[in-house]
Amino acid sequence: MVSTNLHYADDILRENIQGLAKNYKIELNTLSKMLGVNYIWLKDFMDKKVHLNIHFFNRMHLGENYKSTDDSANAPNALWFSHVISMLYDGIDTISEDSRVKAIIDGLTMNYAMSYESIALYSSLSLNDVESFMTDTNSISFEKKYKLAVATLFLHYLLKKEPNYDFTKAEGND
Repeated sequence: MVSTNLHYADDILRENIQGLAKNYKIELNTLSKMLGVNYIWLKDFMDKKVHLNIHFFNRMHLGENYKSTDDSANAPNALWFSHVISMLYDGIDTISEDSRVKAIIDGLTMNYAMSYESIALYSSLSLNDVESFMTDTNSISFEKKYKLAVATLFLHYLLKKEPNYDFTKAEGND
């Protein structure tokens, strides 16, 4: 019964990935690059040669006694992978644009201790505008929302840490 449920979860992920290709034109090679997931593992996952949730289940319940198989070394974190695939597949339609901007602002304040005042300055808005937006997203004009969205998205992108990035291997640094 457990393995059936685990394979069912994998099948749902596969359907969502197929939906990304059909509805958003995101092919496996693109998805691999977007998520930093090994392309061969992803292709094998789609071909049902490997199972993501079996490895997650085994790690959770067997812990140190779990003997990794060849394909599990390339398997992404199951919870993260499932969440991102789900958000790409249907999360975009279920979360409003204003809620997304609020979430980015919350992330900037929680993860980087950035103040609303700093966000306002980067957005060329007043502190009152940012505070008002966080209380009621309809309290500021569309133009101000646009400025806030662009500035916070750029800050989020800029501050996102690239793990193990080697600048000596960057393009043009030969």
